[in-house]
Amino acid sequence: MLAAIFITLAVFIYIAVFGIGSAVKGVFDMRYGIDIRGGVEAVFEPQGLNRKPASQELESAREVIETRLDNQNISDREVTVDKNAGYIIVQFPWKSSETNFNPEDAIKELGEMAELTFQDEKGNVLVEGKNVISATPEADTSGVTRGYLVALKFNAKGAREFEKATGKLVGQRMSIYMDKTLISSPKVETQISGGNAVITNLGSYNEAKVLAAKINAGALPFSLETTNFSTISPTLGGNALTIMVAAGITAFIVICIFMITMYKLPGVVACITLILQVILQMLAISIPQFTLTLPGIAGIILTLGMAVDANIIISERISDELKKGMQIKGAIIYGYKHAFTSVLDGNVTTAIVAVILMIFGSGSMLSFGYTLLIGMIVNILVGVTVSKQLLLSVIEYNRWYNEKWFRIRKTKKTIPFYQKKYIFAIISGTIILAGIAGCFIKGVRLDTQFTGGAVLSYTVSEGADTGKIQDAIQKQTSRPVTVQIKEDNVTGIKRLSVTLAGNAGMSPGDQKALTNAINSTSDKIDAKLAQTFVVEPYIGAKALRNAGLAIILSSAFILVYVWIRFSALSGLPAGITSLVALMHDALVVFFAFVLFGIPLNDAFVAVILTIIGYSMNDTIVIYDRIRENRKKAGKLPVVDLVNESTTQTLGRSINTSSTTGICVLIILIASLIFHIDSITEFSLPMFFGIVTGCYSSICVAGTLWAMWEKRKEQVHGIDKIH
Repeated sequence: MLAAIFITLAVFIYIAVFGIGSAVKGVFDMRYGIDIRGGVEAVFEPQGLNRKPASQELESAREVIETRLDNQNISDREVTVDKNAGYIIVQFPWKSSETNFNPEDAIKELGEMAELTFQDEKGNVLVEGKNVISATPEADTSGVTRGYLVALKFNAKGAREFEKATGKLVGQRMSIYMDKTLISSPKVETQISGGNAVITNLGSYNEAKVLAAKINAGALPFSLETTNFSTISPTLGGNALTIMVAAGITAFIVICIFMITMYKLPGVVACITLILQVILQMLAISIPQFTLTLPGIAGIILTLGMAVDANIIISERISDELKKGMQIKGAIIYGYKHAFTSVLDGNVTTAIVAVILMIFGSGSMLSFGYTLLIGMIVNILVGVTVSKQLLLSVIEYNRWYNEKWFRIRKTKKTIPFYQKKYIFAIISGTIILAGIAGCFIKGVRLDTQFTGGAVLSYTVSEGADTGKIQDAIQKQTSRPVTVQIKEDNVTGIKRLSVTLAGNAGMSPGDQKALTNAINSTSDKIDAKLAQTFVVEPYIGAKALRNAGLAIILSSAFILVYVWIRFSALSGLPAGITSLVALMHDALVVFFAFVLFGIPLNDAFVAVILTIIGYSMNDTIVIYDRIRENRKKAGKLPVVDLVNESTTQTLGRSINTSSTTGICVLIILIASLIFHIDSITEFSLPMFFGIVTGCYSSICVAGTLWAMWEKRKEQVHGIDKIH
């Protein structure tokens, strides 16, 4: 078993580093985000219109392009519109195989931007592409032989038009055109109502995928043409990736030292399984070519800290069994058995958050949800199964079959958590009131993704240091700002692009002051304003609604899950009190963004949802111990039950939060030292969220549940004297 595990580990390490041909790419051939490797900016302009495109039409076109980028797994991008000029501006990173950095070739990845129409044989337009919601390639399982199809879904107007058209064309062909190019001509078998249809008899899945991609690409209210494109520089310095990788390695080493020191042999096994977990996560990103950004790397490092959670729960349970006098092998078997429910419940609640992020998210939210979900799946499969087999195999050697290689829990005095409830109430109340006061004093800052803003393009001579320029502009304007270098592929002219958040206008005086601030960073830069765009929010109203809906649904699903799983604790009170603790943590994260002047962007949504899942994980471990102790102790008073259960799980809660907190703290320190603002804005609120998540699980959730139960007992006349 040991040989099999280590051979498997070696194979996965080799695949993760070097890949397997073109199908499975290694870590050096992954697709990196704009912040690490740079990319392309393309300006698209509607074609064939004798009028200015309406705002809703531009928004629809933006959503189609967003969907297409999601289908390509290009999660690091910005798609916005300039409604005044009628432009759609797209920024996305280079492909992993890109070497000559030709933006014209890269833009081809987005596919055709032509207008889609469904026509009869005479060329009459029956249905327009803008009424197609989606086209999806699928396997056709209706026949005897295996085939493939494209499933079409229309909106309400499209469904009516399609029903009318298919009624007239039964037995005839309906032609699908991309502008003047015929892409498919399926035969109409019957009149189709309801807004759902399929195109069958496609020879292969790839053929179905290509056709679906073309239909999705053409589901635009008008044809689009690239009027301008350029190369854009990384938003961060070239050494940022090296810094983050070094931070990840440092975090891993620190965690291993902590685990081995604290838990001895189980800690060593935990470190080995952590290597496998990280490798599997990297493969899950590299194989489908999800874009890896620096926040994505930070997310992997965070997941590393969360993955330790399962190992700590298991190690603590083994310590419990050894304390009872059980033999080592039995302690390991029962330790894993008793820990499994806590590990499963904790990972399921976090996976719920991840799935909802993937359903409702787009761009970085989608990518973050995917990474989080993979982390939870790997945690269950590897963190529990592989580590158990590895540990059982190691103790087959007499040398390691000794209690000195294990930690045996010491007896702890029960801490009266419930009796300190008023102290906890004062602490939480003070934090919330201070946060509210801070919101009024400092105000809430929204990033360009939520507010839109202005993009100013400057011609520059040389010596443009984007870091110095960004600092100078922020001092001048007090607005969130992004600075990039762009190079025209045809002329080779370099331009400085400055994106300012906020819907406040830029007067000529403001523009002059901004130019002076840029020129003050170097005597050689000689910046001159060349062009200005007024852009809409990168995250549109729909995406903003989806983000809010994701948070609400995550909370609701967790409430229902806890209600069902902890019915032995009067499930509804357990669910509601845990939800109150989660809202407490979400508020603290929000206040951290506000008080440190971090503008709210898509990272805010990701941090909030991650902390909800993480904090729920902590709370579930305590609830699980309360449920277990209630079964054993029977009529133990609620107050004693909560105090004893919380004390028993206290070490696990602190140790788990410490390991995750160490990971995030190392990321934060590295980002502060090397001025990687995007990582600071992610890791600083995350650190506060981890601290408050630990606090609320230990001091708030269980105490609130006990108060609820005591109140219920008093109402029913059960509570006599304790």
